[in-house]
Amino acid sequence: MTVSHTPPPAWLAIAVKTWFRVRHGGAWPPPSDGPVVFVANHLSLIDAPLIALLAGRRCLVAMHAHPPQHGIAGWLWRRAGVERLDVNDPHQLRDFLHRVRAGESAIVFPEARMSRHGALMKVYPEAAKLVRSTRAPVVPVHLEGTELSVWSPEKAGQPRRWRPRVHVEIGAPRPLAAEGESQGATGNVLGDLLEETRFRALSRWSSVPAVLAETARRLGGGLRVIEDPLGNALTFRRIFIAAAALGERLRRRTDPAEIVGVLLPGVATVPAVLCALWREGRVPALLNPTLGPGPARGALGVAGIRRVLSSRAFVEQADLGPMIRRFEEDGIELIWTEDLRAEIGTGRRLLAALASLRQRRIPRETPAVVLFTSGTEGAPKAVLLSHANLLANVAQLRARTDVAPADRVLTALPLFHALGLTGGLLFPLVCGARTLIYPTPLHYKVIPELAYAHQATIIFGTDTFLAGWGRRADPHDFASVRAAIAGAEPVKPSTRTLWIDRFGVRIIEGYGATEAAPVLALNTPTCDRFGTVGQFLPGIETRLEQVPGIPGARLWVRGPNVMLGYMRADRPGVLEPLTDGWYDTGDAVSITPDGFVTLEGRIKRFAKIGGEMVSLAAVERLAAQTWPEASVAAIALPDARKGERIVLAVVGTQPRRAALQERARAEGLGELLLPAEIVALDEIPLLASGKTNYPELTRRLTEVAQAQAS
Repeated sequence: MTVSHTPPPAWLAIAVKTWFRVRHGGAWPPPSDGPVVFVANHLSLIDAPLIALLAGRRCLVAMHAHPPQHGIAGWLWRRAGVERLDVNDPHQLRDFLHRVRAGESAIVFPEARMSRHGALMKVYPEAAKLVRSTRAPVVPVHLEGTELSVWSPEKAGQPRRWRPRVHVEIGAPRPLAAEGESQGATGNVLGDLLEETRFRALSRWSSVPAVLAETARRLGGGLRVIEDPLGNALTFRRIFIAAAALGERLRRRTDPAEIVGVLLPGVATVPAVLCALWREGRVPALLNPTLGPGPARGALGVAGIRRVLSSRAFVEQADLGPMIRRFEEDGIELIWTEDLRAEIGTGRRLLAALASLRQRRIPRETPAVVLFTSGTEGAPKAVLLSHANLLANVAQLRARTDVAPADRVLTALPLFHALGLTGGLLFPLVCGARTLIYPTPLHYKVIPELAYAHQATIIFGTDTFLAGWGRRADPHDFASVRAAIAGAEPVKPSTRTLWIDRFGVRIIEGYGATEAAPVLALNTPTCDRFGTVGQFLPGIETRLEQVPGIPGARLWVRGPNVMLGYMRADRPGVLEPLTDGWYDTGDAVSITPDGFVTLEGRIKRFAKIGGEMVSLAAVERLAAQTWPEASVAAIALPDARKGERIVLAVVGTQPRRAALQERARAEGLGELLLPAEIVALDEIPLLASGKTNYPELTRRLTEVAQAQAS
């Protein structure tokens, strides 16, 4: 039996496009003649006829399961001219290959089953081998919306509809791979194609408010998406109404395109504040309340900030009076949220409800937020991220992970921390996952209780915070967690062991930078390699630059999530764009042939001892393995004889140099990794993100060395 080259009925294609309100993007239209294989994600029973009708071609479908025989789905299969061939049958497989090579089109679902959550699942190497054997160009297809149809398996937290909106993203035709590639490698190539196409589809919106509005439309504006322990609980509808009301007030007090400082705690109302500023074309600069008055004022100067939005209640509770007085002395205007709320009466609320029904158009490259680098190695810089940067990083995370509306997210990372903003807030909101936000990660006893009460399935943290929460938690507290996502600093083996042994939870480690909005690489539960930070997210280009004497290579990155540029103290408020979009991470990395990234250390965090380059991060890893329960940090101080010497600070144990030597010998490590001096401290200074404050530690240890010398 052969399939006719006559296209499916035009009237049916028009009817289906109209009924599902189909929108398409990418390399449209798909090839109209010649052999081609459409490789697509699989969400519902109507995916195959939908692809065939949109392509205007009758298609062979390689699949194991039998197609629907009855109902609307069965009727669509018959009228769209799609024919299922069981490629497990040698005769049908031979027929399939012959007909595609002869010029017919085919559809292959590499996952071999419908997705349980809407995200990509396992990509079978056999599917890649089949596609390659056709010798036909491959067109990757990403479907979105059919997972909400009544022809899709029911999923927790997602409504099912007869008429969902559908988006179809088409990639450009390309050959899959060379004949000599192995099945495993080709399987990864096929998965990468689908992931890249999914990323492009998920980053198509113009602004953060626009993608939030789309999520609200898909899942319902009345969906409660964020709450906090103070009793604030907001739906998408309430966020948009509050944003419209606050935005109207802020428009009168600020200037167009102005950078406005935001000094607020991490509570459920913050998304409304951010959306209010974005709605009116203002740029929020998220300030760190843990800074002293001087550094905080310095941050305002770097970004050219003249007005700060804050809360009197928060200022009193967090004891920020000295900071506020410093602002006022320097002529900074304070805008209080309490005053704004008092100005919004019933009439303005009604007008805001009407105004919220229409989102304002915001160009993608419009500045969206100012964040400040952590300052682990010197003075902080202001980082300007656009809506395109934030959208790209959220889309990259969605393309790589399977976070869904059924998930419950707990985030306690501060919002002035890039991972707290993008990973802990924007990412779950865009996914429609219910989020519990808490203003500080330092309440080590409270966070586990919140996870237990919220039944959190996803939690964000750093090694420091995850270790602190884990030590104080009951095994039941994190029993519901399926992924603990860590960034900002390397995860110690002792922290991994703690979470595995006590909670049965594997920590998923990633890597990023504030300048990249922030995630660059990420392990996942199904693609995780111990000792690495995972593989680079889709859309990220890399460049490696060898540095003499340092293992690995200096990493440069470019991609849609990489910042617009810096603002520095010597040119306040002036954007310093990147050259050709490339950002120097300052990190030394090694990359395996299959793409897993290992951090070798910061380029600046290498000590030069007698002409040899020694990684301070490697010294810290050795010390952490020697004393798993201790906190450790290594720095380099000047040395008259060898150029530099390594000083190791240890908290929580009485360190013995002999123990460090024994561990180094057991690991086969050289004597160069042994510090010249080990100092026991009461505490290691930390930044608000949980990272070690190396400038402050260097100052303290320098004072200790000077005191000893005198």
